[in-house]
Amino acid sequence: MKEYDRVELIEERKIYVKDGVHKGMWGWICDEQQYEGYWLVCFDQDEYFDEYPIIEIKETDLKVIC
Repeated sequence: MKEYDRVELIEERKIYVKDGVHKGMWGWICDEQQYEGYWLVCFDQDEYFDEYPIIEIKETDLKVIC
């Protein structure tokens, strides 16, 4: 994975759900480096967010989609 890759969340975890992010949502990697196996991801797929969540996601919980 690399910065600006479009990704899909493939695991549902409580830590992601608390920020409104669920399995199947799309986002993009918004940092050039991963930190201890986590990527900073902006989830901009759903228009119901007042602010798009930008959260750390475990690399194994993501799939590159384009």
